[in-house]
Amino acid sequence: MFYKVMIRLQSFYIVFGKVFLSICLAALPLVNISAKVVLPSIFGDNMVLQQNREVKISGMTEPGRKVKMCVAWSKESQTLKADKNGNFQFKMQTPSAGGPYEITFDDGDIVVLENILIGEVWLCSGQSNMQMPVRGQLNQPVIGSNRIIAQADPQIPIRMFTVEKATAKSPVTDCTGSWVENASVHVAEFSAVGYFFGQYLQRQLKVPVGLIHTSWGASNIQAWMSEESLRGIPEINLDHLTSDVETKLLPQQLPCLLHNAMIYPLKDYAIRGVIWYQGESNVQNPELYGKLFPAFVTDLRSTFAQGDFPFYYAQIAPFPLTKFESARLREVQMRCMKDISRSGMAVLMDIGEQKCIHPSRKMEVGERLAYWALGDTYGKKGFAYASPEYDSMKVVKDKVRLSFKNDELGLTSYYKELKNFEIAGEDKVFYPAKAYIMKRENKVYVEVGSQSVTNPVAVRYAFKSFAVGDLFGVTGLPVSSFRTDDWGPEN
Repeated sequence: MFYKVMIRLQSFYIVFGKVFLSICLAALPLVNISAKVVLPSIFGDNMVLQQNREVKISGMTEPGRKVKMCVAWSKESQTLKADKNGNFQFKMQTPSAGGPYEITFDDGDIVVLENILIGEVWLCSGQSNMQMPVRGQLNQPVIGSNRIIAQADPQIPIRMFTVEKATAKSPVTDCTGSWVENASVHVAEFSAVGYFFGQYLQRQLKVPVGLIHTSWGASNIQAWMSEESLRGIPEINLDHLTSDVETKLLPQQLPCLLHNAMIYPLKDYAIRGVIWYQGESNVQNPELYGKLFPAFVTDLRSTFAQGDFPFYYAQIAPFPLTKFESARLREVQMRCMKDISRSGMAVLMDIGEQKCIHPSRKMEVGERLAYWALGDTYGKKGFAYASPEYDSMKVVKDKVRLSFKNDELGLTSYYKELKNFEIAGEDKVFYPAKAYIMKRENKVYVEVGSQSVTNPVAVRYAFKSFAVGDLFGVTGLPVSSFRTDDWGPEN
């Protein structure tokens, strides 16, 4: 009799347990749906948090409600009360690289963020050459893309977040997007320059890498700047922010609209630094760009309020616009390296496409930006990350000798004829010149001359909208186009 009772009790408990478990499982989605904690989209499953940093996580719940946060890498929890508008913001210290972890929020309902990694986080921004995905686009390839996409592996800790395109007349607190893993379907759609940069960093640093991509094709730099940063610049019209004015500009070319919708919502997210590929939409006014570019970086750093983080950018590649437009913008970009602290520029003189403004060799762009990050930010030694740079000139009889910086191992044309040099006399008329890489007294220089110019005063290298760069450092990094004169646009 005892055994029969026990068997019946056991059967009851099994049936009751299954029913209870079914009720609990059925209720789980309801917990998530009814959860009062709401987080901006940048804080989500699969995200990468910057290692060894005090990071912020903002959110909303009912006004005055207490919220408890627990992180899996610490035994300590935090509890705070939401303000009168329901906003809260936790601050926490992240450990060294690792994971995956969970973060739990409890305001009476539970929200759990899963599969979180700790590592290095970089923001990737700009216009179409940053936007162009790994898979390429219609009739515009990315070299090596199919192999890279096929090799993508979720076990390799690269995570990606793409901000969906949006505009706003005033700053907004959230954007649309989600963190995804390193799977082929996601890699194919992500920024090629951003992915190649992150992939190279991950291989060398052996830590998780998080990439936040926010770009828009054909955008100009002023669209990415705040209203405060543009006030007082007479060339910039801000009337569209306060009224519906008619304009022929694209929405991504109106000042402040992309800053407000695609930069400002990210401001609380801790990042290591920024990579930037933009400038083609500003070629018509290089001198204005020279004013806006340093102001943009200052504005970006002010918005994120994380100090003077590293800022590395791609020089625009040669493309046939008018005779000098892109050459003058490249000149401004070169000059801005001196005006922007903790910055570096990847020179792209050798990858331009004569028939397409979007170079197909995106891997070189990402890797050259990664060289800057590895050498300048992470302190790795033994390789070059800065291209050789024109330094000074000396006239010797009817020739000009050009000296360079960052050329410790010298210069090379890979044993081919240098075809991009021009030389001029006092009449300011430039003639094609013969140029040779020379070495004298352990110093390497380029000697330039032409039978058409007996008293030279100026030299230019590849100083036109389109040229195929043929002067490199022995390290393989190309020399930027440059000129020794400061003559006006007509010359």
